[in-house]
Amino acid sequence: MVSRNYKVLVTRRFFSSFFNGMSQQYIDLYIVKLGASVFDLGILRSFSSFLSGFVSSSLGFAADIWGRKRAYMVGMLFEALSALFFALAFDWKFAMIGLVLGMVAFYGLGSVENILIADSIKSKRRAFGFGVAWSLSTLASSFSPMVAAIIINEFGGLTTKGIRPIYYMQSIGLIFSAVFASLLIREVFNHNIGQNYRGIIVESFEMLKNRKWLQRWIIVEILGGYVFSSTIPFQMIYAVNYKHADEFVIGYMGTAFNFAAIASSPLVGKMGDKYGRVKTLIMFRPLFYISMIIFLLAPSPLYLIVAWAIRGIFFASASVFQTLVMELVPKDLRGRWLGIKNLISVIVRSPAPMLGGYLYYSTFPEAPFILAILIDIFMRVPLIYSMPETLCKERYIRYFNFENK
Repeated sequence: MVSRNYKVLVTRRFFSSFFNGMSQQYIDLYIVKLGASVFDLGILRSFSSFLSGFVSSSLGFAADIWGRKRAYMVGMLFEALSALFFALAFDWKFAMIGLVLGMVAFYGLGSVENILIADSIKSKRRAFGFGVAWSLSTLASSFSPMVAAIIINEFGGLTTKGIRPIYYMQSIGLIFSAVFASLLIREVFNHNIGQNYRGIIVESFEMLKNRKWLQRWIIVEILGGYVFSSTIPFQMIYAVNYKHADEFVIGYMGTAFNFAAIASSPLVGKMGDKYGRVKTLIMFRPLFYISMIIFLLAPSPLYLIVAWAIRGIFFASASVFQTLVMELVPKDLRGRWLGIKNLISVIVRSPAPMLGGYLYYSTFPEAPFILAILIDIFMRVPLIYSMPETLCKERYIRYFNFENK
């Protein structure tokens, strides 16, 4: 029996993914068109990540203090305001407000939403449940890039005037989806009445103290910043400047990514439930390296679309990744776990976009992408492989509690 909360969460994610997908691939281009240099963009991304680390982690703690629903509503407010600030931005400095709020929503709202989804699915079907949620949200966002490309083309192409209308549409859509979820979602968590932020942060550090594998996982996420945050801001800029992509190629890239993810997400989720979370994550990582190599060596824009389709299959494993993150701690500790994880990892990884911008601007454009592959292969993969398997809930909880003695 599928719970009401799961249905509401998946429906809200479906619509928000459509509206967020309209602007996702144009954010960095838009900021550059507003007057920022590529190096400025890296600094902006790093500064925004640093600031968002404090606020987004607070939402995780708030999920255990206030309850899941209230924290979720605050996160949805940040998400809608982010799109609105981008729509109203008259220069790149004003757009930075939207960037900060967007990163808070990405880390904070995403974390709280994943807690709610995990709380609404039984352990034996959790990876599959996350896979279905991922597939449906990806289905919605599959149409966004081409819709955005048509709108941008109608309003003048890849200029601030051409891109701005999609942010107005995004903000309106996010407001409606937030109202829908706020009215229908139910609070099912008995939050800690009388608990305060200071006390819960102290408890969070105590939780990490004797559990080395949780500390290793935070390192995995920190290094993830130097794989993804150091490259994502520059992907479409590189595609436009060096691979001759236009708004339609960018749109097709997004569509190929999304449809590949849709097709593979349920299967990847079932693999995670059958073979284990850790093994499944390791099996799919080579697809990331293949997609990056094709992207860098692409002799024509067509190869960019192929690269993004392969990357879509790889990113389908995000549902297994999210499942593992949720299962690393018992249900009643998920808010503080995500809070402390985000507080440490988001702040420590905040220099990654600035490093990527420096490498892109001062050495050669392919440098941040090559570094990302090397960090993932030689640092992240061994750490992921070292993680305990959480597929059997009872066995893992015994391990979790025993290692704290």
